[in-house]
Amino acid sequence: MKKVAILGSTGSIGTQTLDIIRANSDKLSVYSLVANSNTKKLAEQCAEFAPKYSALISREGENCIVKAVQGADIAVVATRGIVALESILYCLDNGIDVALANKETLVCAGELVRSKAGASGLYPIDSEHCAVKQCLLGHDRTKIDKILLTASGGPFWNLSESQLQNVTAKEALQHPNWNMGAKITVDSATMMNKSLEVVEASFLFGLPVEKIQIAVHRQSIVHSMVQFVNGEVVAQLASPDMRLPIQIALLGDDGNFACSKLNFSDSLNLGFEACNFDKFPCARLGYEIMQYHPLARTVMNAANDVCVERFLDGKFSFTDFYSIIVNAVEHFHKHFERADFNLINIKKFDTETKLFVNKLLDGDIC
Repeated sequence: MKKVAILGSTGSIGTQTLDIIRANSDKLSVYSLVANSNTKKLAEQCAEFAPKYSALISREGENCIVKAVQGADIAVVATRGIVALESILYCLDNGIDVALANKETLVCAGELVRSKAGASGLYPIDSEHCAVKQCLLGHDRTKIDKILLTASGGPFWNLSESQLQNVTAKEALQHPNWNMGAKITVDSATMMNKSLEVVEASFLFGLPVEKIQIAVHRQSIVHSMVQFVNGEVVAQLASPDMRLPIQIALLGDDGNFACSKLNFSDSLNLGFEACNFDKFPCARLGYEIMQYHPLARTVMNAANDVCVERFLDGKFSFTDFYSIIVNAVEHFHKHFERADFNLINIKKFDTETKLFVNKLLDGDIC
């Protein structure tokens, strides 16, 4: 029986992880549950699953996340931001596997995580990275020509640049294919999620970002592809259901849950388009940011976090994301050369960037 710690249990990934545990109760058990602030839902989950440990981050602080993973076999990391970074490093130091749904971990601390991953497994829950891992089974990684990360394009793909200036948070949250949390759904609309995923893929699969390409695939059926040097392309196809990559991360192919089957007896149209970096400039940040000091990725991520919060509150324009994020990176660029790349400075620049961007948007900084 594999003991599962769920960090971020009341969010979209956390609740779907519990679906997988229900479907595989002969193989998986809930060891601990940690939520940010949703007291009611956490209490309901504890009543059903009786974890050994449970906690609210808003009440007990970040230390409760490290406590939650101690004694677990695998930790599902579905928290926002870098709040769980210390616990992830603890897991990798102590032989606890990590199923990673949190993009910020590798974006901000990819070098730190990769230096420790080895004895412990690091399993991506992102549908795209899970698909890449499946595509590489039985293949020689030295023969990879490029990874093709598919993107749905979000709800605004077909809008003009002028129309994008007036879109609202309510419209951004209407994703055509996926059921996700608010933050990642907005990231999908701006295509910032693809920049984060490009950086993640670079660390997960040991490739430079130049070998990682974004391919827009509106149907969200092909979840990613790998092209090899001989011209062969291997793809993973499945219905858009996050429970599949969660189950693969926890159990490999030995799980009881099955997403809805694709019907190849009917017409199945699969289309691909080049990413429009002019209309969705946030999609190119994943390539641009790798030219900077590693701490610049923390600034990029933190600036985007503030922009998403402002946008969801109706206080920020959809078309201003890229310029504000670049402004923040350029502002802190001069500080990077004097700063070591470590956990302390990742946390420091995360905090300082959010303060800077909030002041910038409030008009306190010209």
